Order: sequence, then C-alpha cells, then structure tokens
Amino acid sequence: MKWSLQQLQKLYKPSNIFEIEYNFDDYLDELKNSGSETDILEVQTAKAIVSIVKLDMETFKFDYHITANLLIACALTLEPVPYSLDFQVSETYSTDLSEEDDEIFPIEGNTIDTKAIVWSNILLNIPIRVVRDDAYEILKKRNIVLDEDIPEED
Repeated sequence: MKWSLQQLQKLYKPSNIFEIEYNFDDYLDELKNSGSETDILEVQTAKAIVSIVKLDMETFKFDYHITANLLIACALTLEPVPYSLDFQVSETYSTDLSEEDDEIFPIEGNTIDTKAIVWSNILLNIPIRVVRDDAYEILKKRNIVLDEDIPEED
C-alpha cells in the first residue's frame, strides 16, 4: 500500500491503524531473476498491522507489527524449512530534513510504499542460516558426511 504525502497530511486522528496483507511473489521473482542469492523459496503469508501517527504536517511515524510465514532453504540439505517471523519495526519519515537525524528517513518523491518497507524488513529479519531438524538424517540417506561428523584421531 502506498501513502501519498497528501493522504498523510489529511489524517485527522492522532493514530491510524490499518491491517494489510501482502503478496511478495513479484519481489521474490525479481530477487531471483537479478541473480542475487536467496534462501527464500516462498512467502506463504505476510501481514502487517500499521499504525501511522502524524507528528506534524511534514513528519509521520509508522509502527509496523509484521508477521510472515516463509519457506526457506535448509543450509545443509537445501530442502524447504517452514519459518515464521513475528517482529515490530518503528520508522519515522519526513519531508523536512533541515536537521540531520539518522532516525528519520526522507520521503522521496510523494509517497511512502509500505509494501517495500515490509519486504526490506522481512529480508533483514531472516536468519543467516536455517537448518531442518532432520537435516543430518537426510544427509546420511544421501551418503553425505560433513567434516564435523568425522571423529578426530588421537
């Protein structure tokens, strides 16, 4: 969902809450087609409860509660692993950047795209390595021995 600056300025309540469900198939396809390495196999569901607070006519605070169910490739077997995310993010946006502040993001153009923001935060919150509970059994069936499985000789 994209919010234009005009829409944000018209918000009349101190806090505005919206629940949004996202489909990230296009983002995932773009990531895979760009040649970037990704362990994400599928984004099954992704939802965000977004609270928007108008701090002034130029500054807006977005609080996100993001939940997502993903399929991620196991670091050892490359088999799919269900993985759930549930986290909170708070970001402040402004058109007035007269003061340098690392905590405030500029509103570029005329819109804030919550879909892009939620996607980037999902990418930031995926662990570097996910391993299936049965990964070693799968490897054993494939006759694969990892270096850490070889007993040390004295």
